Amino acid sequence: MSSFLGCMRMSADAPPVDGPGLAALGEGCPCHVSDWYGLAGQRQHVSADGMITVQFSGRLLNEGRLRQAAGAAAPTGCSLEQVLAVLYEKRGESLLRDLNGPFILAIADSARQNLLLARDQHGQKFLFYGISKDGRCWFSDSLPTLRQCPGLPDEINFQALADYLALGYIPAPATIWTGLSKLPAGHQVSLTMNGEAVCQAYWRPEQMPKLKLSFAEAAAETRRLLEASVSRCVQAAPEPGVLLSGGIDSNILLGLAAKSLAGKPLAFTIGFEHDVYDERSLAALAATRAGAEHIIGLARPADLSLLPELQRASGEPFADSSLLPTALAMRLAGTRCQTVLNGIGGDELFGGYRRYQFMALRSHYDRIPHRLGDALCGLLLRCLPKNAAPRSRLATARRIAAALRLPTAACYASFQEIFSPEMISELGCFPRADVVSCHERWHALMEKSRCDDLVEKVNELDLLTYMPDDVCRKDILAQTGVEVEALAPLLDMEVTDFALRLPRSFRVTGRQRKRLLRAISADLMPTELLQQPKRGFGVPLAAWLRGELAPTMRELAATIREWDQDGWLRPETVNQLVQEHLNSARDHGARLWSLYCLKLWLQERH
Repeated sequence: MSSFLGCMRMSADAPPVDGPGLAALGEGCPCHVSDWYGLAGQRQHVSADGMITVQFSGRLLNEGRLRQAAGAAAPTGCSLEQVLAVLYEKRGESLLRDLNGPFILAIADSARQNLLLARDQHGQKFLFYGISKDGRCWFSDSLPTLRQCPGLPDEINFQALADYLALGYIPAPATIWTGLSKLPAGHQVSLTMNGEAVCQAYWRPEQMPKLKLSFAEAAAETRRLLEASVSRCVQAAPEPGVLLSGGIDSNILLGLAAKSLAGKPLAFTIGFEHDVYDERSLAALAATRAGAEHIIGLARPADLSLLPELQRASGEPFADSSLLPTALAMRLAGTRCQTVLNGIGGDELFGGYRRYQFMALRSHYDRIPHRLGDALCGLLLRCLPKNAAPRSRLATARRIAAALRLPTAACYASFQEIFSPEMISELGCFPRADVVSCHERWHALMEKSRCDDLVEKVNELDLLTYMPDDVCRKDILAQTGVEVEALAPLLDMEVTDFALRLPRSFRVTGRQRKRLLRAISADLMPTELLQQPKRGFGVPLAAWLRGELAPTMRELAATIREWDQDGWLRPETVNQLVQEHLNSARDHGARLWSLYCLKLWLQERH
């Protein structure tokens, strides 16, 4: 799959671009003919007067509605890019709010001497950009491709490195390279010939005002919207498969897809040789219920061999361990189909994370006198073991007790953090004068929310950060090396806009998660699946790293001066993490995984 790539001269002094694979986008334009460039062969359209050039990558699930809005200026059979050019001429940048689907978009407007770049609302596609020393703006959906463009900055962004160590991903707008940016989800950036770049949101996950309806009415409308969304996906990509786990989201999609497809649906599942993480038997129940052909694969420690290719495609370190089984699932699906439906978005839009329930508890905890609450949590921490098994009740209880003692943003971060700010200080030797904790930025984002409800505040935070920069990034990287497209019906904008304006209690309470999805699932999935605890698409890291991958971890510590040539990390701290994990004194699985992914990226960089 070729990369989406373009370039714009941002000053008259910048020389024209002349490189392999590049062609003028504005061919025939009466002015500034050579100011706009893109990869030859990319999907693009130039308006009849040569003033508007559109370059597009992705899929719009409401394409039919957009064609109707364009009218006679976009005749039957014309390209989607022509439709977008017509709508831009009619409505300008406001057209972005009506686009529904995974997309990135570049619109060169010669009359305004402006280049508009945009990324879809949920960040299902990625767009990176940077301004070279000679005054040209380069943009691409691939960070490695962008890095090959001449004259771009090549210095390390140490704030981004600290964020990576904390979260396992680098939040937008930063990349690991100073001077190169990733466009945040739901944002546009306007670049002008005088060198200005203005980035702003055209969509935010607002949860106000609330809809006034009963729970039964909400359930009925949720079912209708999901049926319509799955139908749009099936029409756009006939005969898609379904990535199937033992969870509610993918099982509802399989049930709805089975009703929309003419033939027998295909379902793909990746399992583990570890009971706590393995969902093959649960997925098999759902596949049988839907009458699907069920294709099963197994993730093993040996599959670590895929990781270098995936890190190379990322262009910056990325440490979500579920990338590995997701990539295996995409490869499995690639043997039978060209498109798959996945369930991403269900947790964020319909309240699936346990941490949302915890934050509901936190809102009550804040009413207790601080000293009393802190003393109770301290007592619990002294009584609970430090090395309880991952996902066990003891481990969960300890995590909750520790989190309750923290300020709100830090409390929520503790459920996603890999290295705390204190641990990063112990681990890293890199310059940290201007580095700030993600806690401060998360607090600022939460303060901007119009919601008073704490659960809704952190839900918006996930939709602004974790969803686009981790979940969607993982989904994109998992498609590396395979010709399979993934579509997410739950991220349909009609579903999104409805879900976000529901009363929070319809989605998640202190006792139940995904209330609406559970309510509509009776005829779509086996009841046994509704009674199962949430697993997520996790990986048995602790067991793998103490077992077959133990030699890899010892090598990680032993060779640190070879792969960390800049001396960013303290060897003694890395060695301690490895030893404590291998001796079962502490569970450092996620931390060691993130360091291993950093090692792979650094080796590729050098």
